[in-house]
Amino acid sequence: MKKFLLFCLVMWAFIFTVPLAFFCGGNKQIPELLDNRDTETEIKDASITVSLLRDGKVENIALDAYLEGVVAAEMPALFPEEALKAQAVAARTYTMKKLSNAPADGHNGAAVCDNPAHCKAYNPISSYAEAWSSNSETYTEKIRRAVRETDGEILLYDGEPISAVFHSTSSGMTENSKDIWGGDAPYLVSVKSEGDESSPHFEAQKSFSPEDFKTKFLEKYPNAKFDENPENWLSNISRSSAGSIKTVSIGGVNIKGSEVRSLFGLNSANFTLLYKDGNMVFTTRGYGHGVGMSQYGARALALEGKKYDEILKTYYTGVVMGKIS
Repeated sequence: MKKFLLFCLVMWAFIFTVPLAFFCGGNKQIPELLDNRDTETEIKDASITVSLLRDGKVENIALDAYLEGVVAAEMPALFPEEALKAQAVAARTYTMKKLSNAPADGHNGAAVCDNPAHCKAYNPISSYAEAWSSNSETYTEKIRRAVRETDGEILLYDGEPISAVFHSTSSGMTENSKDIWGGDAPYLVSVKSEGDESSPHFEAQKSFSPEDFKTKFLEKYPNAKFDENPENWLSNISRSSAGSIKTVSIGGVNIKGSEVRSLFGLNSANFTLLYKDGNMVFTTRGYGHGVGMSQYGARALALEGKKYDEILKTYYTGVVMGKIS
């Protein structure tokens, strides 16, 4: 009986003192844990409204829903999730940059439009159900997760959101923004991009008869002069370090490579033009303007095991990850 009472007293002392010692000792650790946590209220994409010009009308849509529609429109849903997350962050950053600026001309006061040649492609994510068929539920959740799990994350340079432009496929090197559009964005410089050769658009050809080529060019540039030998029609080619044509002379008219791309509907301005087998043959490398993140390059990096922040920092030089403030 005495042994039992002694045991009870020891256990009572243990129960009483151990929690006290635990919490007293723990008090030294709890502030450290709290200091390492982000205790600020997280800003949700759903709390931000985006004004979107679509089908000639301005719509107001929550940022998260807008981003879901942009990611679905701009990147194949079958891409790895880390690539989709990188796409979500790039699209969010681009949108926040637009929201911080005055509305562009032709936007009817909206911050962005659904024209991919001007802003970003967009369709409500629900509109892809038929195209995705039996994968609709899987792809929808996959894209929503990419947006949700990067909620509020943006890319910053000198504390400001960047113009996070992107394109489908590079030629193996991305382009300097100043070579394509002029100006000088220090985070949009040429970098090596691996894995683009897996894109179905990595290399393509487009042919025109000499007459069709000449007719199309003269419609836009009536002062051009073409001699009888088509091999002489192209001269004075200036290329960027990544291979895109900056300027070229066609029929004696000096124009930008981007104008040639637009005029003849080419995949990119990284092209060669040869007179071959009686035709004017364009051979292009890459798809898109070539500046910023390559989507097929992002896919390749994700397949290698890179996380979305690593992918983004590969393509946007000197940026840091930040949160919407």
